[in-house]
Amino acid sequence: MSTKQIIKPLSVGRLARQAAQLLATACFTVGVAAQTYPGDRPVKFIIPYTPGSAGDTVVRIFTDELRKSIGGTYVTEYKPGAAAMIGTEQAVKSVADGYTLVPTSSAQNSAGPWLTKKVPYDPVKDFTHLGRIVTLPFLLVVHPEVPARTVKEFLDFARKRPVTYLYGSATSQVASATFSSLGNFQSLGVPYKGQPQAAADLVGGQAQFMMADPSVVGPLIKAGKLRALAISTKTRSPQFPDVPALSEAGLEGFDLEVWIGIAGPAGLPKDIAAKLSTEIMKLGARDDLRSRFAGMGMELLPTTMAEHDTFVRRQLDVWGKRIKDAGIQPE
Repeated sequence: MSTKQIIKPLSVGRLARQAAQLLATACFTVGVAAQTYPGDRPVKFIIPYTPGSAGDTVVRIFTDELRKSIGGTYVTEYKPGAAAMIGTEQAVKSVADGYTLVPTSSAQNSAGPWLTKKVPYDPVKDFTHLGRIVTLPFLLVVHPEVPARTVKEFLDFARKRPVTYLYGSATSQVASATFSSLGNFQSLGVPYKGQPQAAADLVGGQAQFMMADPSVVGPLIKAGKLRALAISTKTRSPQFPDVPALSEAGLEGFDLEVWIGIAGPAGLPKDIAAKLSTEIMKLGARDDLRSRFAGMGMELLPTTMAEHDTFVRRQLDVWGKRIKDAGIQPE
């Protein structure tokens, strides 16, 4: 008997039944994976910032909560550099299975794409944006030897001579340049791999000012090693009640805000993404975490996946406008 005689064509109905069975099996497998996730396999967070940065701190707190809530082992791998793009690129190009995640932020998803001529990823499409966790303002800090205790005194000082600022992230660069533009004085920025190193050199007198994360410079302010002149919130912060808002100090138009979220590569399994998103949203009901973040100058403001996706797209436009207005050219 020939091969043609023993092979019978499948009917359309049989093909449909087999396709349905395969689809049901796939859906069941995904559902089971989400139920058991993360299981015994460690989840890696690639940190595109230096240790001690705000993004690093947020990930450490989040993974602590994940261990308590869904179990699992979480490890961190530091890949700083290139405005947080080195580690971010590695994360978004990894397998989209939920076992490689990355903190996202205004650094690499809002400002970075406008500051770099060749961005190695799309800040929206190459991510599964799981949710925002916190926002945080900027603190305008100066070296104690700078003869200024108010924003007005600093502007009077800066307008008489070119001054230097240090920055350890794309956001702090944009914030400092925006402040310089709004304050109508000339400045020169010096890049660092991270804000902790930049703040340390500001303490050492390598520059005159910096727009910095409160979580990084807060301890240095309390120790008297840096002086805070203003904060970028609309009103004074409970953590820095003696520090006026920039608008209160007479400088209008500064509305930049840092945000930090969590993401995976594009195409993350929907059930696993939903599970992680739920864990992010749970943080918002925790008064103890809200107080903990507030103590570091951060505001706990978790969002759903849909809300965060819209937020990321909008922030990309906002930061792009501020960068263009400040005259910063991509490199």
